[in-house]
Amino acid sequence: MGIVIEGLSHVYMAGTPFAHTALQDVSLRMEAGSFIGIVGPTGSGKSTLIQLIAGLLRPTQGRVRVFDAVLDPETKNRKPFRKWVSVVFQYPEHQLFEETVAKDIAFGPRNLGLSPEEVEQRVEQAMAWAGLPSELADLSPFHLSGGQMRRVALAGVLAMQPRVLILDEPTAGLDPRGQRELLETIRQIQREQKMTVIMVSHSMEEISRHAERMFVMHRGRLVAEGTPEQVFAHGTRLREWGLEVPEWIVLAEELNRNLHPPLPQGIRREEDLASSLLARWKEGKSG
Repeated sequence: MGIVIEGLSHVYMAGTPFAHTALQDVSLRMEAGSFIGIVGPTGSGKSTLIQLIAGLLRPTQGRVRVFDAVLDPETKNRKPFRKWVSVVFQYPEHQLFEETVAKDIAFGPRNLGLSPEEVEQRVEQAMAWAGLPSELADLSPFHLSGGQMRRVALAGVLAMQPRVLILDEPTAGLDPRGQRELLETIRQIQREQKMTVIMVSHSMEEISRHAERMFVMHRGRLVAEGTPEQVFAHGTRLREWGLEVPEWIVLAEELNRNLHPPLPQGIRREEDLASSLLARWKEGKSG
């Protein structure tokens, strides 16, 4: 088991008149090497949860176990979390600052005290993982497109070789093509490196295409979990939790009111819906 969370709660500014409970008694498990999706509306506790997994915050109650490292209210040493877990926050390209792409990616490995040879190797490897051509290494990151800058920021995190990669709304601000290409790159990295990837998003559509397991947050609590198919089965409750249901799920629900037998379970993409409708049409034609 990669990540185990038990009875996790977090209160900001505890003991003051401004105390705010962001998480309440959350318990969940994430398998090592899996692609995890965390969804929920603004204020649902998603960001607090990933900061606790990364060891950036200490819980008010409960504990987080990431591999062999444990974080609870009494934990003093959070270094193992920072070594194993890396977070790519929204708009990470805003944190680029070096004069070349290679130097920006090398910043983290250099701070680990690695030799120049190993730093160079990690930069080359991270650029390849992030889908960045080697000829970009000596260019200024500020002369690149928005999508390329996002990849440079991702490569800087990958160069640290984390065991867990957390992505907070990784496609925010990108055009549809940039979103699709970046997510496909992340999925490929996860598969090849057997890395645990946790992606946070308010978009059910985005998460459902890649996540093997989803966790739904609402008002600081975990309200649903399972495969995308299992989560979509909650239907109208998803709207009650402040989530937008993908259009093809809405269409499938409408069609099933008049179809007998109904369409099969497991529709998580528009391609699945199209395939199911085509198969039903062929059955009717042949019959």
